[in-house]
Amino acid sequence: MPEMRIELMSNLCVSGGNGYASVIDTDVVIDQLGIPFIPARRLKGCLREAAVYIYGENSEIIKRIFGVQGDKKSGALSIENAYIEEYASFSKMCVENGLAASRVTELFTDTYASTAVENTGAAKENSLRFLRYVSKNKAWNTNKNLVFSAEYELDDEYSKDFKRICKALRHIGFKRNRGFGNVKCSVRESVKNKSGLCFTLPSNFADDKDYVITYAVSLDEYLMLSSQSANESLDYISGQAVVGAFADKYLKVYEADKNFDELFLSGKVRFSNLYITDRKYKTYVPVPPIFGKTKQSSQIIDLTVSQRTSEIVKPLKDGYINSDLDVKKPLTERIYHNNLADADGGLYIQNGIQKDQLFMGTVSGKGFYIRIIAGLLKKGKLSFGRSKTAQYSKCSLAAISIEEVSDKKVHLQKGDKAVYLFESDTLIQNEFAGNSVSVDEVCKALDIDEKNLLPESGLKYKTISGYLSVIRMQRPHIRSIAAGSALVVVCGEDITLDEILYIGCRQNEGFGKVRVFKAGELLKSDLHNLKTKDDVPLESHDDIKEMFVLLEKDEKMRNTAVSYALSKKQNFLKDWGTAFIGRVTLMLEQSYSKDDFYKRIASIKANSKRTIADKLIKDALKNWESDPEYKVWSKEKEYLLIILTLAKYFHKEKGNG
Repeated sequence: MPEMRIELMSNLCVSGGNGYASVIDTDVVIDQLGIPFIPARRLKGCLREAAVYIYGENSEIIKRIFGVQGDKKSGALSIENAYIEEYASFSKMCVENGLAASRVTELFTDTYASTAVENTGAAKENSLRFLRYVSKNKAWNTNKNLVFSAEYELDDEYSKDFKRICKALRHIGFKRNRGFGNVKCSVRESVKNKSGLCFTLPSNFADDKDYVITYAVSLDEYLMLSSQSANESLDYISGQAVVGAFADKYLKVYEADKNFDELFLSGKVRFSNLYITDRKYKTYVPVPPIFGKTKQSSQIIDLTVSQRTSEIVKPLKDGYINSDLDVKKPLTERIYHNNLADADGGLYIQNGIQKDQLFMGTVSGKGFYIRIIAGLLKKGKLSFGRSKTAQYSKCSLAAISIEEVSDKKVHLQKGDKAVYLFESDTLIQNEFAGNSVSVDEVCKALDIDEKNLLPESGLKYKTISGYLSVIRMQRPHIRSIAAGSALVVVCGEDITLDEILYIGCRQNEGFGKVRVFKAGELLKSDLHNLKTKDDVPLESHDDIKEMFVLLEKDEKMRNTAVSYALSKKQNFLKDWGTAFIGRVTLMLEQSYSKDDFYKRIASIKANSKRTIADKLIKDALKNWESDPEYKVWSKEKEYLLIILTLAKYFHKEKGNG
């Protein structure tokens, strides 16, 4: 995929809409590791402004590239967040070394203070504000400017126009008309696809056999999936979203032909929901009410097989569980946005799924269709949910297996407990072609004798809705059996059942999947032989690691200086005047070595003042313990300046008191 490169020619502040610990009024956008980035929505807006400057507001080129607000079809441009060029290796280094996000942010940023000004030229009262910005130079190589890069997709017919637009983009972010955000943008073609995963079809693959693709995607960006709440995301990738993502990818390669109808509309191919998984790619399913957690020991208990204990057991209400009874919940993140649709502006918050998490699911159907889906998976990234063309939703393929469908069975004997777990939401029609959530209709669909149901059973309910973007209308609200429901049945006779059942409507969109297993054996037979990405060797950044070590030492030095100054506060107030503090400070600032500084102190004519200064400075340096390689004159100078600055403040504080 091609990349847009953004080189900083001045400091940059892409505001995140929030402050920091009541100290920073305007903060930059950072990820969970503390690394600054430029959100794609902000970047796309700036690109559109540059395009208007070239072509004019009503240009057809702008409409085709960026789209039209409210149109059912999005523009041709799809762009991702812009991260520092070294992001892959740098983020890995941060994780492996357990670096605090706040410390990482300090490496890239600095602060700027400003005030509003009265007509007289004096600062307005209570108008002092602090802004954090990204420094234009790399901290680890100050001779080079920091460069951000963003992958994008765009039809070839617009490539020349996009290059012109990139060149015209000169300013990004907050205070761009006050010296911040000056950038130089360019396009780099044919960048190696970072999301690629090489895989092949089975050697005996046949178009008329049934196959299942088991695959996992890694979230490259924050993910926002439509739910009942406008600003809250689902915690899984629904089959509806998966169908939409593959259909969109298909239409970028082929026409809306007969194959399109059979793949995405006929129900001949089933696209499952994608649920959270771990780095071992174990299957996780929605937690059914047959599992609980002990109040005292927090142990996960299977209520269908465990004996009652004296401990209180509370049924699990949400999350996803695997065969080891490990429960996971997707990590979420809050994102701030400008409310451009409202005339009064302001901010609104969306809560979505944090990036760098893995989700896994399946696609099943005849070999002919699976061959096409596999081809689409090779064509780069998938986009799910909202803001597909900017900032959100980008996922890359992390693992995959393509296998012939095996007829897995569950063998149960008379008296065994069978669990029917609703792995996805289920829509069941009654005899009048309406939707039903009654227990008898559910049992009928699963061919269960209702008299054999056990008290451990539990059905949950959910209202299914949605939005048809093609006609811009809300889908009707439908009551359904919610994923995570479970029916527990005692077997009246020996019986063999399919491990996976599909019931109800819209099975191609992930609905109606039911897993059958013997009580106590959840997912015991669910094993995958997945092909995963080969680890790509990355830079170690040893020079940057050393910088973080120095930052820690700097912090320790400053804390020592503050503590020492506070311990000598009364000495400063009694023996040091503000004029004398200023004189010693000036000597310190002008000194080029420790010996030079001591010579300047020795030149003080008043014996008492000379003795006081010499004694305190030597005592202060002796109090500060550090390794000789760090304790050079430049650091000693900074250490002493902090102490003298606080000494001056003590006098000012007393005078104001």
